[in-house]
Amino acid sequence: MKKRMNAAYRESAEHGTTFLPLQVYHFKEEYDPFFVSHHWHEEIEILFFEKGDFLFERDMVPEKIKEGAIVFVGRSVLHQIAGNALPSLHHAVIFDLDMLKFDRYDMAQASVIAPLSNGECLLPGCICPGESGYKEILAALRMILSSWERKNAGWYLSVKAQLLLILAILEEYGLLIHTGRMASVEDSYQMREIKKVLKYMEEHYKERITLADLAGEAGMNEQYFCRFFRKMTGKTPITYLNDYRVGHAAEALLQSDARIVEICYENGFENVSYFIRKFKEGKGMTPKEYRLGNMKL
Repeated sequence: MKKRMNAAYRESAEHGTTFLPLQVYHFKEEYDPFFVSHHWHEEIEILFFEKGDFLFERDMVPEKIKEGAIVFVGRSVLHQIAGNALPSLHHAVIFDLDMLKFDRYDMAQASVIAPLSNGECLLPGCICPGESGYKEILAALRMILSSWERKNAGWYLSVKAQLLLILAILEEYGLLIHTGRMASVEDSYQMREIKKVLKYMEEHYKERITLADLAGEAGMNEQYFCRFFRKMTGKTPITYLNDYRVGHAAEALLQSDARIVEICYENGFENVSYFIRKFKEGKGMTPKEYRLGNMKL
């Protein structure tokens, strides 16, 4: 059976190692639109949308992303990515900002790296072709992607140098936002509560989850919680949970030979008929059709 890259990585995933806190991903989709549900991580992420159109959601605010755009995602920012066209190709560079710090506290660390780390400086959102700094940033990104793939001697020095160069370009063109105060999405009560609920879903989606369980995570009664969750995500809690489970079930269908009934129960569904119905609502076909269709590709 054809293996596919797991696009449903979560904030709990390890991006690199302690020795090299960096990871580069390539997502090429030809038959099934890319989708990764709401997640966040402590690392910074730079996304290059090389081919295709996407809908990028940052802190529950959607934005259409056109081909060629470069998107920056700061630490702890809740985000979601959905492909709108096929084929599509995009790359993600995820790194711990600490890898750019220096033992000796210097001007670079004082003016850019430390402020980025403590929330006094924010990254830009999206930079599109033709905008200031785009060509220079794209050239540095392509160098990172090339170094990562070739892994020639000194490649890690090249990657680190290019990341610092990108920060320098952002600063040169005035694209870094210096707030002069601590600024973090963690300051938002609503964002904290929705993160707690989404994290609970991610950690327990294979188990039985009730509406009361989710409302309890947010410290709300069920009626208020349903209104709150729908306002934040555009979906009811149960619909969101089912969609999340269907996403993992779809990966299991493509990456294993397990029976559909096994995949149903392993991904938190308690009824096979209900699973098939929800899968068809999400993917436009039954689990069996989804598996057979991808085996032929």
